[in-house]
Amino acid sequence: MTEPDAIRSPALKVAAWRIVAPGAAGERHLRDAAERALRHPEGRIALVLHLSRLRPPAPRPHHVRIARAILQDTAQLHDGQVFSLGNGDLALLCRDDDDDDDDRAGGDAAAASSPGRLPSVLGRLLRPDVADAATLMSRWRLAGEGHAVLAYAAERLAESLVRPAPAATPAPDAAHLVEAMEVVLQQAGIADITQAQTAALVGPGAAGLRPLYRELGFSIPALEARAGATAAADPYLFRHLAARLDRRMLAALTGALGGGGPLDAARARTPRLHLNLALPTLLGGEFAGFARRCQALGQRLGAEVSLVEATADAAGFAQARAAAAALGVTLVLDCVPYLALLLGRPWRLRADLMKLDWSPRLSELAGGERVELAAGLRAAGPARIVLQRAEDEAAIAWGRAEGIRRFQGRYVDAMLAAGRMLICPQAAACTLRQCQERGAATGPAGRRFCRNQPLLDAAA
Repeated sequence: MTEPDAIRSPALKVAAWRIVAPGAAGERHLRDAAERALRHPEGRIALVLHLSRLRPPAPRPHHVRIARAILQDTAQLHDGQVFSLGNGDLALLCRDDDDDDDDRAGGDAAAASSPGRLPSVLGRLLRPDVADAATLMSRWRLAGEGHAVLAYAAERLAESLVRPAPAATPAPDAAHLVEAMEVVLQQAGIADITQAQTAALVGPGAAGLRPLYRELGFSIPALEARAGATAAADPYLFRHLAARLDRRMLAALTGALGGGGPLDAARARTPRLHLNLALPTLLGGEFAGFARRCQALGQRLGAEVSLVEATADAAGFAQARAAAAALGVTLVLDCVPYLALLLGRPWRLRADLMKLDWSPRLSELAGGERVELAAGLRAAGPARIVLQRAEDEAAIAWGRAEGIRRFQGRYVDAMLAAGRMLICPQAAACTLRQCQERGAATGPAGRRFCRNQPLLDAAA
């Protein structure tokens, strides 16, 4: 008595919209529920959200959580049931909103959870990770299209019978994560948990590459490997640890200043150093002292603050902007998704540079979104934009077509490494990947097999 058509008592309705667990059980429940619903199909529909069609690494955890919550809310209001399937899809059987006169009379809450609005609502959530948002959701009326629902359920059930059961992933224990990270910070050498990446100016025609800056940050995989825990999925943990990470970084850089090593921010003939910092660190005395010492040695710094943190504390970011200008520090607004250009005006924060996250979706925008994006790029100024996470040639091609000349990402790493190998007398002993990895290393262990470290430090 848990399927929607079996429910007649309001006291039992609360069980109807529960989410059936993934795995073969989910597929069987969907098939059985569809067969029962087809006995009285009038006024009922089936909706399938195809999360399996998203580009990897999607669907991300927040995609699944939000989509489930939206579908569950719709199921509750429309006598339905949600089924979580092993391939990642979510299926909903419920009343069609065409028959929901009573619900529509109930006000905005019912309208907001209308099955007819689900494609639009979920499309906005997931459109950065799919080529065509129209393919995300299938909708079938059981009266007339019930065979399509049964066919879909049968296909998923057949898949589930040959798919290995996923290993259970226990929920992370925040206290354990904090303790593990604290141990890593106390015991690991700074070079073992940091990595560097160089941004470059891509000149027109055959003008080649010119290194702009070398961004230094903590390596999340290295931290997780040493801690024996997955922490990247918990942004609150990293905000908690940010001050500790920043202090550890500044202490190491201060000790390396003037020593000529890979962490020496004042080395000649190397790109300037950029640091990822939390706002309190950027406004603190330790960073100001370090920046002044670098300035006295003839080297300027860059400081990068994420868009999320900058917008959460706009007044603090304004103070950081003034402090950076007084110290001769380049202030960078980091981690700006393209949707921020469509929905907001991040350039009004007046950072010196803005790092736009590359997404394949950028090259697929059309119509009004394409016009809005072009207007945002013009307002921000292409000369102040760095297209980061440029992992392939498509990112470079799109950016150059939009007037962007500053890039950062793995494809840029490969281009810089290839340029080094073309002129390095010792290149025959190395591979392109080795040159890339040594360029990202910040300690002797990762660089020791490079026989031309001055060229490695110059980046190109």
